[in-house]
Amino acid sequence: MGDVDRRWLLGGLLTVLGVGLVAAATRRPKLTEKSRVLLIGDSMAVGLDPHMRELAGETGIEAYAGRGITGSRIDQWARMGWLDTELESFHPTLVLVSLGTNDEALGAGAVARQEPFVDELLEKLHGSGAEIVWIGHPSLPFEENGVADLIESKVPFYFRSTELDIPRSPDGLHPNAAGYAGWSGAIWRWLS
Repeated sequence: MGDVDRRWLLGGLLTVLGVGLVAAATRRPKLTEKSRVLLIGDSMAVGLDPHMRELAGETGIEAYAGRGITGSRIDQWARMGWLDTELESFHPTLVLVSLGTNDEALGAGAVARQEPFVDELLEKLHGSGAEIVWIGHPSLPFEENGVADLIESKVPFYFRSTELDIPRSPDGLHPNAAGYAGWSGAIWRWLS
């Protein structure tokens, strides 16, 4: 399985709780071999990308692209020229968005400041014709300011990562290797 050890993926999947219930209770886009998947986001997307790329290859999805930028926020992605170019040239059928962790750390007033940028980013993504799935951040080691709630109220499909028991790295924020593998597997299974 390339750089991804199957034991981590299986172990990570086994640590994920509640995914079956979430999958049964929600309508969502389904992956097929004709899907063109684009993953964008912050450092969480950086960690998800190699696992998602591996899962795409294993399931016969040849059109996969991923880009994560550590420390990035929704307002930055809403105005990012690279995203405009990628949407136009790659023609995704499904965009996975893993953003919001850094926005949750912005403190009081973040919801009001970020809401126009959430709208702008969603308008850009909807304009591509792709279905959009926002991957919510895992539970955070600091108090949230409500940006995730805002996002969930606006997007067509939201994957609630806070419902998963994701193993963490020493920083307490980012998943460890098993955590990213399991989290990726849970998202992929939810979409399959």
